[in-house]
Amino acid sequence: SALAQAFEHLRVVGEAERTRMELSELNAIGVRLSAERDPVALLGLILARAREITHRDAGSVYLVEEPEQGEVRLRFKLTQNDFVSVPFTEFTIPISDESVAGHVAKSGEILHLEDAYAPPPGAPFKINRAFDQQAGYRTKSMLVVPMQTPRGETIGVLQLINCKRVASRRFPSLDAIERETIPYPERFIQFAASLASQAAVALQNSRLLENIQALFEGFVRASVTAIESRDPTTSGHSFRVADLTVGLAEAADRADRGPFRALRFSPEQMREIRYASLLHDFGK
Repeated sequence: SALAQAFEHLRVVGEAERTRMELSELNAIGVRLSAERDPVALLGLILARAREITHRDAGSVYLVEEPEQGEVRLRFKLTQNDFVSVPFTEFTIPISDESVAGHVAKSGEILHLEDAYAPPPGAPFKINRAFDQQAGYRTKSMLVVPMQTPRGETIGVLQLINCKRVASRRFPSLDAIERETIPYPERFIQFAASLASQAAVALQNSRLLENIQALFEGFVRASVTAIESRDPTTSGHSFRVADLTVGLAEAADRADRGPFRALRFSPEQMREIRYASLLHDFGK
């Protein structure tokens, strides 16, 4: 009895330490997500960290988009797969029960399938095996999580595929995927849900920042156009100055020798240089 209690104590302590480390990692991921401003890099970071923390072999990200004409839909934005490498092409799917991702975006609920080829009886969604057949892959366990803002708005879907017993082990064959893939443990489902919420906030902030930048861009262009209209003789002068200045900055940024070899500009600094060039006559 004493020996059994000792082993149980060790198990509980180990489980607590593992949970502490995973929660710490989840917090660190949240910090990185909030600091990332590049939308493309942000999507890659979301998917990579979600796959890492849930021991999965593959994954995809879909984003909700609202076209000027037509219905709201999902756009396939990113995919990662450790087993196969396939050309990536964006496409859209309806938010409906025609697909797993569309169903999750529509319902706003987490979906966990132990075997994607054997969905539960009466499931409203359909499993599309076309990708597996074309790429030579086997989608087995699947965890699909809606990315929802604090207001409950679904702005995307995170899809994780084939949970591994050992995170670092690559599947050597399709047979290995069949044998070694496991259902997602409950703690992985909770971690994925938390990460999806953090990702939704980060994506929403990124979109708001893009909107602010677009508004400021419009303000700059309107201001320059007003300045240029005062004197037709020098019309286009501010835009030519901006083109030349940015061109010089890009040339200096590319230099690998000479006095400018250590000079590098970030995308934000390049944008500031262009704005400053466009507005250099604003004081007049």
